[in-house]
Amino acid sequence: MLNLEFTLNLKVQLRLLAALAAPLLCATAFAQQPPPPPGAYDAAPYLGQIRNTYVYGDIWERPGLSARDRSMITVAVNQATYATNELRLHMGRALDNGITQAELTEIIAHTLWYSGFPTGVNAARVAAQVFEERGLPAIPPGASSRQTPVNPDLEFPSAYPQTPYLRDLLNQVLYAETWTREELSPRDRSMITVAVGTALYASSEVRYHIGRALDNGVTQEEISEIITHITFYSGFPTGVNASRVAAEVFEARGLVMADSRFPGAPYLDELIGGLVYGETWPREQLSERDRSLATIAVTLANYQTDQLRVHLRRGLDNGLTTQEISELIAQVTLYAGFPPGVNGSRTFAEVLQERGMSLPNQ
Repeated sequence: MLNLEFTLNLKVQLRLLAALAAPLLCATAFAQQPPPPPGAYDAAPYLGQIRNTYVYGDIWERPGLSARDRSMITVAVNQATYATNELRLHMGRALDNGITQAELTEIIAHTLWYSGFPTGVNAARVAAQVFEERGLPAIPPGASSRQTPVNPDLEFPSAYPQTPYLRDLLNQVLYAETWTREELSPRDRSMITVAVGTALYASSEVRYHIGRALDNGVTQEEISEIITHITFYSGFPTGVNASRVAAEVFEARGLVMADSRFPGAPYLDELIGGLVYGETWPREQLSERDRSLATIAVTLANYQTDQLRVHLRRGLDNGLTTQEISELIAQVTLYAGFPPGVNGSRTFAEVLQERGMSLPNQ
């Protein structure tokens, strides 16, 4: 009886201590969050809730990647997507998380090969502003000068025979020079490249660079965490696509995967089931029909064919007519361009055919 009474009293005391400690732990966790830019979420308060609860309260605190690694890939993806305001915020956060000036400028130089020169020019301008605001040298200490390799080994000697200059850039500049620069390790460069490929929905690049990342010491768990992290900076369709590609690479290498809907990045299953469909889609501010319209428009504009197909089906289930979807494709095409519009039209025709439905009238 005494032992039972002691046990019960101990449980009560532990619960009391936990209750007293909980506010302190929560305060510590939220204290690590960077403050949002003034007014950033005034017009979309639910977005602010997602930021605080999921992005910084969950994703940034997960143990799968260090704060430095998360900052590194976030800077790269915000550069690749030309997200200037977020890029500025995360360059400052990267410096706070241990990335040096030289490493930051090297992230810019590496990323531009995968997202285009204009993104590098924009990122360099933002970096200059961040350095000036912090009183840091304009020219990062420790940054090396360009060293053109002499007679380098060609990693892809037979690549792009129709465009030999592109082959030379790939071999002699990108791989023989940029990938060998010491400011970033091969592991860092692989993490950046997988992250940028994920954000840009570049399936072939993601496939190759996940394999290269494994060879460069990035673990399977880290690759899954990169995909999960980047999902919040480039959208869930990009994460779903990269997860599928990663699963194919893991399977080809005989790696064990979780029993999950998204085995390449299993935490996506929880996020999509919870945040996306369990929390956001049921919100009363928009009907499911309206949410389908918006989702079809975005996946169409971003040329995200697999997710577009999923949401065309979902849109039909949520009450959209074939004529409404046809008109939406035409509307979005005027703002996204004819290539995604034509792709959307072709994909919609396939969905209608598989359902035995007639094509829309003129």
